[in-house]
Amino acid sequence: MFVVVVADIVVAMKTNNSVPLSRDSSSLDKEAGGLVGILQRVFLPHLAAGMGLFAVMAYATYLFVLAPLHWPGFIKNAVILFLLGGYGVTAFCYSFFAACVYALRLACVTWEEFIEETLDKVKDKAISRLDNMQDSLAKDQAKVLVRGSVREVYENSRRSTTLPRWVAVISLGALMLAVRAVLTARIVKLAGTTVKVSKIFAGKATLAGAIFLNLRLFSTLLLGVVYLVGGIVLICNVVFVLSW
Repeated sequence: MFVVVVADIVVAMKTNNSVPLSRDSSSLDKEAGGLVGILQRVFLPHLAAGMGLFAVMAYATYLFVLAPLHWPGFIKNAVILFLLGGYGVTAFCYSFFAACVYALRLACVTWEEFIEETLDKVKDKAISRLDNMQDSLAKDQAKVLVRGSVREVYENSRRSTTLPRWVAVISLGALMLAVRAVLTARIVKLAGTTVKVSKIFAGKATLAGAIFLNLRLFSTLLLGVVYLVGGIVLICNVVFVLSW
């Protein structure tokens, strides 16, 4: 199973001293590795649900659409194989994506330290992009600075991690969206037309809590949308084959 293989690779990277992790990527590897572990536990239930959708849709389509057709045997068999392959691949991809989102929702609860480290990196990048004599910025400039710093931290972390690309994209991408949203909201709420970078990042614990809530809300809403889409597709397929 692909997920099990990935998890084994992550464990091997953690235990193999001949492949040291960089200082910048170690935290990401640790937290995303936890995501893989959770995904390994939740993948089978989601796969079972996806295969259930596949079985219902494939059987209903065959029974009400293909079986009554008077086509030559080899053509009907080819269509059935194509139908089963299409339904099977779609169901597997849906199950895998739903399991990833569900694993992200569970994993973000334990990411407090990872979130704080990410905030520090974004702050350092933002400060490094300023002139030495520059003390404050217009709010629009501050937004551009923060978004650029978040993007740079994301790219650096994604390139430096030893984990598979999809793990970094899921875990780090969702986190960076939450970080950017929280910092942008902080800039908007600050009084005046100009802001100091130090004020944007003041109160790291408060910012980390807001990022966690945003990440949790984002993953919960996305999971709800994924489940809703699956239900809608199932209902539409049943309605279609019954009205054929």
